[in-house]
Amino acid sequence: MENFASLGMAYVHTNIIGMIKNGKLDIEPDRFHFTTEEAIMNFLQNTYSYYGEVLDFALQNREILRILILESLKDGKYRNGIFRVMDFLKGDERNPIFRTIAETDKDFTTSETLVCFKFFFSLIPLVSFAVYYDDYKNFNGLSDKELRASFLRAGQLMLKAMVSGRDILLPKEI
Repeated sequence: MENFASLGMAYVHTNIIGMIKNGKLDIEPDRFHFTTEEAIMNFLQNTYSYYGEVLDFALQNREILRILILESLKDGKYRNGIFRVMDFLKGDERNPIFRTIAETDKDFTTSETLVCFKFFFSLIPLVSFAVYYDDYKNFNGLSDKELRASFLRAGQLMLKAMVSGRDILLPKEI
């Protein structure tokens, strides 16, 4: 968890805090607004690279992730282990990622909808990919390079779907 958190904090400092301080990113209650096309393109490229790093981390730790998933399906004391990652998704002071961004831009907020979105549409697909990676690769006869590239392209499509002009729209309460 510490290594995972370190990846997230490095990304936040490099890609979000730096852009806010340089005047290239303004966080609004329902969106990230970029001042130029170049700024949003840089953000997207940095995010794609970060997602690749997180993917590699998940793949390197896929045996641990398999255990976490198996335990989450049981009624034992480790059932909620996978939810420990929620500490890095929620919008409160205990979350160092949230706290760091909110200290830099007071408009940064989160909602239960956004936390749910990040958990079920970002984290769980990543974990599932790592858990089923070997079987999927063998079943489809893909190389490591082909499978990794395919998954990263799918992640890019998901992020691009959230882009509207110079904004990245953030899911909020309806």
